[in-house]
Amino acid sequence: MFPELELDDLVQEELENEEKTEQGITYLYDFKKGDFVMKDGRLVIVEGKEGIKIWIEKLLLTEEFKFEIYKENNSENEYGTTIKRLIQGRKIPQLLLQSELKRIIEEKLVEHIEIDRVENFNTKQEMTTLIISFTVVLKDGDTFIQEVNF
Repeated sequence: MFPELELDDLVQEELENEEKTEQGITYLYDFKKGDFVMKDGRLVIVEGKEGIKIWIEKLLLTEEFKFEIYKENNSENEYGTTIKRLIQGRKIPQLLLQSELKRIIEEKLVEHIEIDRVENFNTKQEMTTLIISFTVVLKDGDTFIQEVNF
């Protein structure tokens, strides 16, 4: 008479959705200048794909465990990454480095509620700059290429 519901499945799905990071409000940030963009004395709000791009770059360039403001209540899940510590001052074989960078980035980005996966991961060294690029696939099927310089 009543529909049968798999409560365990529903509860698990709800828990997984709660663990995903919601984007909230994202402000336009000029990474070259190291400052937020202002227009008419106000911070510029970005939404959609452009907001996700800024969220990604800020996340990847922020050092994990460095800033108290990003610490979550005794959680293992900290904001930021360990990428800078991994690449600075170390001689790691290229394949191992690329594999570890890919793992770190994939794990962090899929925490965002709108990101499904990361594809086409590449790294390139130009002088003292490491350029990491990849394709971000959103849950709605839309994609974009992201490039971050370290």
